[in-house]
Amino acid sequence: MGKSIKHQQPLYLDHEKADLLAKLAEETRVPRQVLLREAVDDLLIKHGAMKPPRSVRAKPKAPK
Repeated sequence: MGKSIKHQQPLYLDHEKADLLAKLAEETRVPRQVLLREAVDDLLIKHGAMKPPRSVRAKPKAPK
């Protein structure tokens, strides 16, 4: 997906999950907001509500 206007969405996490998310963000140097958007994308793809981006879709195998 390209750049788009973001819609703020409240999110409540257990303290343990919030701490783990903060640790992951620090270790990967990826902001928590980006990690959460990626997780939502993965969930929508998993349930068929959204198609994966072209860059990660399976590429056809070349004939042998």
